[in-house]
Amino acid sequence: METELIVTVEEFLRDKKGVSAEKMRDSLKESSANLKEIMDTLDESIEEGEFEEVVSGANSLKESLINLGLEELSMVAGNIETAASSTSPLYLNCYYMRLRRELLPLLNYTD
Repeated sequence: METELIVTVEEFLRDKKGVSAEKMRDSLKESSANLKEIMDTLDESIEEGEFEEVVSGANSLKESLINLGLEELSMVAGNIETAASSTSPLYLNCYYMRLRRELLPLLNYTD
């Protein structure tokens, strides 16, 4: 069963990036693996309080989400970037957990 998130990404990849139906699964799997790696690194950086790494990871995540047509979630990644840059990153974990929850269908994409 495809979730709304997966459908949104498929439509964006097909309509805006020209990904063919034959290559869609591979594109989604590649995107899933890329997002997992970024999210895992971001989680580790947040845990360890490495805020420069959080800023860098959030920026990478923001760009990846834009390239998948997930503008609203890219703004949440931007909030992580901003929070990590501030002197009081109070909402950092909240933003991260929201992103992880919302991206779960794509992070777990297998077919």
